[in-house]
Amino acid sequence: MKQSITAASGLWLTLLLSACLAGSVQAQTISVQGQGEVEIAPEYATLGVSVTHTDNTAESAQAQVDQVMNDLLAAARALPIKDDSLDAGRLRIQPRYRWDPVAEAQEFVGYEATRELSFRLMDLGELGNALKALSQAGATRVNSPQYGSSQTDAARARALTLAFGNAKADAETLAAAAGMTLGPADNINTGGRTAPLFRTVNRAAAMEMAADAAPQYEPGQLTVSASVSVVFTASP
Repeated sequence: MKQSITAASGLWLTLLLSACLAGSVQAQTISVQGQGEVEIAPEYATLGVSVTHTDNTAESAQAQVDQVMNDLLAAARALPIKDDSLDAGRLRIQPRYRWDPVAEAQEFVGYEATRELSFRLMDLGELGNALKALSQAGATRVNSPQYGSSQTDAARARALTLAFGNAKADAETLAAAAGMTLGPADNINTGGRTAPLFRTVNRAAAMEMAADAAPQYEPGQLTVSASVSVVFTASP
């Protein structure tokens, strides 16, 4: 009877070890990363400009920038813009100083007032005219256009599909090299959402513009990218 119990215990231990070993084999994984990119045509551009003036008092400095801003608003409204995108509510006023090396002290220069304007231009064919009109209306600074498209979310979905496909292809290659069989994805993580990148031949940087300046922008594409990290199961 004692021998039967001992034999049964040995058999149970053997089965348990076999199950543990089988579980460890099934737990093998392959971790990979994938990238995907999709290009789409931009549909609109967000333009941002500012006007700055320095005067003896904060009131006079603000009055000067307000006057120029009225001209900028008139120029913007004459363009094909999205109605609810016009934003001219940002105003900054701060004292300005300069170093006097003779007196070895800060010398008050005046109050600097700055107002900013932004809006969405819906017709990219009018981009050059828009930049010229804003410059002629008195903008002190014109920022680089920020391009966008209503198809960005759909393009990101396609980019994610491509990224997963690339990750799986790498996993299959690794599994084959290791003499293993690739299983299903056990864990998937996506990278952070990034703004579409505008690719163009001549991308203008933010610049101080003369009254007759009208930078030309070459046609380009928006590149929407996505990344994924995937853990696949694998077995011998």
